[in-house]
Amino acid sequence: MKSISEGERRFKHQFYTLLIIIVGIVMGVIIIVFADQFETGSTGYNLLTSMGSGLMATAFISLILELIWSNQRTEAEKSELQPIYDKLKDVPDKLGKLEGRLEAFKQLGFNNCYSSRNDALHTFLVYAQNIVKEVEARNHENQGERSLQTTINIVSSSARGLMGYIDREPSQLQRAWRELITMQPKSFRLLLTHPAFAHLRQPAEERASGDIELEILKTTIYLHCVAGMKSNELRFYRGSPTVFAIQVGDHILVNPYPYGTMAMDTLCLEFERGKEGSYIAKFMNMHFNHTWAFMDQPSKTVDYKPLIAGIDKFEDILQAFSECTFLNNPKRLRLTVSQVEELDTFTGTTLKKMGTEFIIAPPDPNPFMKHLRENGFFCSDQEMTGSFMEAAHQPTTASVN
Repeated sequence: MKSISEGERRFKHQFYTLLIIIVGIVMGVIIIVFADQFETGSTGYNLLTSMGSGLMATAFISLILELIWSNQRTEAEKSELQPIYDKLKDVPDKLGKLEGRLEAFKQLGFNNCYSSRNDALHTFLVYAQNIVKEVEARNHENQGERSLQTTINIVSSSARGLMGYIDREPSQLQRAWRELITMQPKSFRLLLTHPAFAHLRQPAEERASGDIELEILKTTIYLHCVAGMKSNELRFYRGSPTVFAIQVGDHILVNPYPYGTMAMDTLCLEFERGKEGSYIAKFMNMHFNHTWAFMDQPSKTVDYKPLIAGIDKFEDILQAFSECTFLNNPKRLRLTVSQVEELDTFTGTTLKKMGTEFIIAPPDPNPFMKHLRENGFFCSDQEMTGSFMEAAHQPTTASVN
């Protein structure tokens, strides 16, 4: 059905209005003429004359008002509709911008956004559980085989937001992630911040000295001893974290680290990996896969130490612990005596009280305090003797290897 334009509608309205007015005038004339059939002054003459005159007067007044008001009404309608017309003029530009944004979303594979990492982890837990179920159902002959579809890659500072404080009661979500990783460690690869670089974020996050180092070391002890993870699943990166990320199949979660606060309470973006050359696929390949492979590249070093350090034995954890020193004193740990004792208590007592079973048994007793004393380290709250101060500034094998 053909639609009627605003101009046509207005023309028809005016036409019918004028037609009615003209008819009114004609009818008035006819009535007055008909009144002459009666005697002047009679009731019929007076009645018909009044009716004709009134009808004609009303018609003339209506004609004048229509001619005057129609223009005013048109102007009023135009002023009311002008903002709509102005907005409609912008529609092509806005549609062009929307098309550009949709194309950008397509190129990025953007799926969703979350106000915090906790919200995003609920969704990604389901993705991870489905991947693990798929791996179990396939029952691969070679369980150590790595592929995009069967490995869950994680880049984090300490994984505390993912699994909670290891020595405290986790939330239901954190417990679910912890149990999934513990039961299926071969399905995961975790790249954590080397504890020697963790202090770079502590002031911004208003954390006490040594806090983040303890988080990383406890997480590592748990993943190594309880989950049985080694360098194929667990590695350290010597540098400050930039982006928390999880890749589960084609699903990718990106949570940038802000300079001034913890990343867990900030924006998270969910992407779909899509084709190999997509923007997010390139980013994740450089952020995780490319970096993960640095361990096999001798040229990738920081201060003569490997940029990526794998965890194959408990001594590797002790080595990372011994690197948590002040820059101007390679023998003075940033941790306090109580923090070192806390690590020993966690390793020898806390984990056992949690009812966990060790796949890789830690050394016993007090491995961290023993390592500290055997290698001549002092804690940040200990006094250093003069002779020790001289020895501390001498190059050591541990400081250059």
